[in-house]
Amino acid sequence: MSRFDISAINNDKLESFRKITDPIADNTVSKIIESGDDQKVNDVMMMLFRNQSFHKGMFDQLGSDLSQILDEYIEITGKLPEWCNPTKIKNGEKLFTLYGPEVFMLLNVSSLPMCYTCAKGSQVLYETGRLLSHNKNIDPLARRLMETAQMVVNVLSEGGLSNGGNGVVTLQKVRLIHASIRHYLKAGQYNNSKWDSAHYGEPINQEDLAGTLMSFGPVIIAGLKRLNIQLSDSQIDDYMHCWKVVGHIMGIDERLLPGSYDDGFELATKILTHQAESSEAGKALTRSCIEFMNALTPGNSFDEVPEYFISYFLEDFSQSTRKNLAECIGVSNRSDKKDQIILTLSRIISGELSHLEQHKLVQKISGHFNKKLLEGVIHHFNDGKSVQFFIPPSLQADWGLLDDWKDKISTPSILGNRLTLQQRTKPNLS
Repeated sequence: MSRFDISAINNDKLESFRKITDPIADNTVSKIIESGDDQKVNDVMMMLFRNQSFHKGMFDQLGSDLSQILDEYIEITGKLPEWCNPTKIKNGEKLFTLYGPEVFMLLNVSSLPMCYTCAKGSQVLYETGRLLSHNKNIDPLARRLMETAQMVVNVLSEGGLSNGGNGVVTLQKVRLIHASIRHYLKAGQYNNSKWDSAHYGEPINQEDLAGTLMSFGPVIIAGLKRLNIQLSDSQIDDYMHCWKVVGHIMGIDERLLPGSYDDGFELATKILTHQAESSEAGKALTRSCIEFMNALTPGNSFDEVPEYFISYFLEDFSQSTRKNLAECIGVSNRSDKKDQIILTLSRIISGELSHLEQHKLVQKISGHFNKKLLEGVIHHFNDGKSVQFFIPPSLQADWGLLDDWKDKISTPSILGNRLTLQQRTKPNLS
């Protein structure tokens, strides 16, 4: 198979990738449906979500034919590429350990909004309703966004991209979810009308998959740079390697898998140049994303921050594509928000804000905002919800998210021993 060559990618080539999806996952879902009915797909998905690992024979209760189909899928899609470098992956994990809260924030204010600027790709999310809030109820939306964040955590946590690792298993599940969405969209089972492949391309096609992958790789790196986080060339290279491995496991064509940050940035630019345009789907998705962030950050002090940040972090790619990406998704110019943000946040953030330049203001605010957002998600999902947002304890410790126990009442020492009552406090995220 041909390797990645950025010079070979143009609009015609990208248009051809819109006709290609993921044959392995699509064929697996088709065989599942052919083996019975649509309920079979639901049964398979329930088993997938109940299990955090795969093993041969785990689907035997679904019948020998279906079990064999799924065993073959798991074996084929779980193989790491020959060029996979375990040392680079470990180093990529270390970068995530250092800057996980910033990465999480950037997913919401940079990666996802970047995807929403692509009108045709956004239509899939819009029609399936997977990333829209319903009647101001953020639970369906939060659950979908949590799934994305959980995928990133699973992939970049220690061992996530090893053979049979949690990240690999998660990606194998995502491929089947995508294939199921494609099947039901094309069958007209979401909005009672069949998907218009002639206009939109195939649902969740190779160009859209590659664009989404770039939103997790070079787009995040660009965002970290905008936060004035100093990254070495090797850190950037290793982080990009992780996402190239992810792309392979996700079934993305090797010709769309850049190995370097520069190539990834240019590929993202070419895809955005080809696809970014104003759409009601993109605007609706962005509004829902902003509502989600506002609902999960305490009070209303940060209400203007999401839109301000989205505009700010889209700027690099607006310049590279010569398109106003913020305008595509209905986000106002960030200068309109600055004064209001300064007035509100000056009460809770020490130091002078009003005279800070734009990039320094963002850096000042982000340390407070990203952890408040992450704290909001954790409390939302881990407070009696049936679905939990899991962050490994080692990462919780590194990010300051572990519960803090403090002595509240202690008795005097008796024979060298004393009784102490402790009180659990909220994690220190400031």
